[in-house]
Amino acid sequence: MSDFNKVLFIDDDTITITIYQRTMRVSNFCKEVICCSNGQQAKEYLLENVNALPDIIFLDINMHVMTGWEFLKWFEKWAFPLNIDIPVYVLSSSLSLEDADKSKKCKHVRGYITKPITIEHLRIIAKTNFFST
Repeated sequence: MSDFNKVLFIDDDTITITIYQRTMRVSNFCKEVICCSNGQQAKEYLLENVNALPDIIFLDINMHVMTGWEFLKWFEKWAFPLNIDIPVYVLSSSLSLEDADKSKKCKHVRGYITKPITIEHLRIIAKTNFFST
């Protein structure tokens, strides 16, 4: 049995997406992974699927078109009036403490994970629905 039904994975690196899809499948983390290559695609996906939203969002912060930070700013404004509370886990290859601190200021962000995400990260998230580095 999967821990979650649907995960939205937002990252512009196709190799990373492939690896994480496999990691989530092997660990039985979720039934379905929806992948978007930037924040704009993710925004459009959420707007078109408001009746079938993901359980969790994994979000890279450094992307073209619409960055993770721009997506988070939009998501906070969009989610509030609809009373949507989807946990967001920021994924980044950045070791910047500024990025980690900035992510803590976002209401929906439950954790900041320095890439790569591991099966152990997923187990902690599934068990507690909270992870922070």
